[in-house]
Amino acid sequence: MILRRVAILSIGEMGYHWSQLLTRHGIEVLTYSKGRSEVTRKRAENAGVRSVPSMARLVSEADLIVSIVVPLAAKRLAAKVAAALAKVGRAEYLYLDANAISPMTAAEIGNAAFQGSPGFVDGCIIGSATKLDKGATIYVSGPRADEIKALESCGFAIRVLGTEIGQASAFKIVYAGLTKGLQGLLVELLVGARNFGLLREILQRYEESFPGLVDKVASSIVALPVHAGRRAEEMIELAQTFRSHGLRPIMAPATQKLLKAIAELNTAHPSETGRREGDLLDVLEQFFQKGLMRVPA
Repeated sequence: MILRRVAILSIGEMGYHWSQLLTRHGIEVLTYSKGRSEVTRKRAENAGVRSVPSMARLVSEADLIVSIVVPLAAKRLAAKVAAALAKVGRAEYLYLDANAISPMTAAEIGNAAFQGSPGFVDGCIIGSATKLDKGATIYVSGPRADEIKALESCGFAIRVLGTEIGQASAFKIVYAGLTKGLQGLLVELLVGARNFGLLREILQRYEESFPGLVDKVASSIVALPVHAGRRAEEMIELAQTFRSHGLRPIMAPATQKLLKAIAELNTAHPSETGRREGDLLDVLEQFFQKGLMRVPA
């Protein structure tokens, strides 16, 4: 497969860095930004992305369409793309759903929106948005998953998990349970330590007992003011997947509750360049001052 134009929907933090990496390798990146915020449109401009006037135009021009949205928007976006493909009469296409959704949601999108088309590829992104070509991996599954390896020429690491829709989504949400669980656990403990006036002391002890652990999780915690809502949705997808397979989730709902509480603090300041701002202590102090976990008087 030869890639000339790739459509990214939408240009959030992850989409921004996908766009930058693609354009550095000579790929034209397209997006359709109707209804998106001014920050999103500015971010697309900063990444060198060409905005097209309609979804029909986008699906007509793109060699590959990549969906990178919050989990709850994945089905809605897929339906819009599928409708546009039908409108322009395009039967041959490649659509990569790279969202943190459950395998049931992935199967529903593939069967309902795309009518079981082999052009639908289930995928997920493991790793930092800022390090897409330096350690991040795109996991994919589906009948045509091998074709996503064309992205390797642009610096992406692609790993095919199999030919079944749902394999990549299951992999993502189980992995997300660890990363979001660590974020939630550390936030809860560190806000508690701040309440006791022992934050720096406990951070020092954590480093002595578990070298490098806090540093590995810190950047993800710094991003929570912007991304906590999306990450809470990932925990909903994880809990639903476990329940659908006869398992009773315990940690996932607890993590979802804490992440939702962070999102409701409304402290987000989205970046036009996709960069994360602040440091761990700043963000923890922000959470503390906003009353995270505090029992109402």
